[in-house]
Amino acid sequence: MASITQIPHHDGYTSRTFVYKVIDGLEIKTEVAWPATKKTSGPVPVLLHYHGGFLVIGDRFSFLPTWLVSSCASRGWIFVTPDYRLIPETTAHSSLDDAVDAYNWVLTKMGGEIGLDIGKVVMAGSSAGGYLALGTSCLVSPKPQAVVTIYGMLDFADPRYLNDGSLIFGMPPIDTSGTMKKLEDLGRQDHPSVVSGSPVPIVVDPKAVPRFEYILALLAERLFPDYITGVPGMRQAIVDKGIGAIPQEHRPLFPAAFGLPSDLPPFLVLHGRNDSAVPCSASETAVKALKTAGASVQTEFVDDAEHGFDGRLEGASNLDALSEGGDDSRALQIRALKNVVKFLERHLG
Repeated sequence: MASITQIPHHDGYTSRTFVYKVIDGLEIKTEVAWPATKKTSGPVPVLLHYHGGFLVIGDRFSFLPTWLVSSCASRGWIFVTPDYRLIPETTAHSSLDDAVDAYNWVLTKMGGEIGLDIGKVVMAGSSAGGYLALGTSCLVSPKPQAVVTIYGMLDFADPRYLNDGSLIFGMPPIDTSGTMKKLEDLGRQDHPSVVSGSPVPIVVDPKAVPRFEYILALLAERLFPDYITGVPGMRQAIVDKGIGAIPQEHRPLFPAAFGLPSDLPPFLVLHGRNDSAVPCSASETAVKALKTAGASVQTEFVDDAEHGFDGRLEGASNLDALSEGGDDSRALQIRALKNVVKFLERHLG
């Protein structure tokens, strides 16, 4: 099945792949789309977006939010989408390290590569990418101008990952024994082959996506806390003793649970209330933590919006042309996406 291999073309824009990091011989890449022929005066704003895929699947082109790409292109902003290392061959520490390095590359190297002065940077992410955006914003300095999380996996201490065990989109229970054996065999390898991208077909059929079985097994067996940290038994320790059982060195992987820094930028948190893949409760927990830390937070909790609703919204790739009138599900979804763009306009100028 076909996968997206480039950012959709927009007049006056060009896109190119860059290597932003090399580690243990692995080149980690990012795609940049920028206004190459349009006249620019002064620094150019940037939207850095981390892709989704449960930290297990996907690459810089997967689940691409075309409505964000087109919104950037119509406003003369730069759009950046990086790869990052995936679990289970490594841990979420590697994913987060890469997300931090991608942001720092944008600040320090990208301008020279594309011949533009880099202006304000807003960080965004969808699903697992939202998790990386939240975690990265806690670690970097200087901070991004703002952060947008889109149905983000913002809290791995949520009951979804500790006690639930259900699959996504109402899928029935599955036999995970074969996949668990693969994961156990992988765990016995001294140096498993780490990947920084696993392309996903345009039409996602779980049975046709390599590595999707890992997602289902980690959900069914409630093992995400173990595999993001690399600590066998981590989930059970959290269930038995609470989040205090998480060792200090792994707490950056649970930012919503451990108190956020007081210097975070403004956030916009977008989530569908009936998301059956990543519960809205995780975003609600993160919003409370953000407000406790003193961050400004705008919420867009959309009724009747499933996980990935923006990718299924007809016409969303030309969001500016859509009407937000009405009160049906489609209108509410369009309005929420347009509110994201308005938030970006306020913070990118």
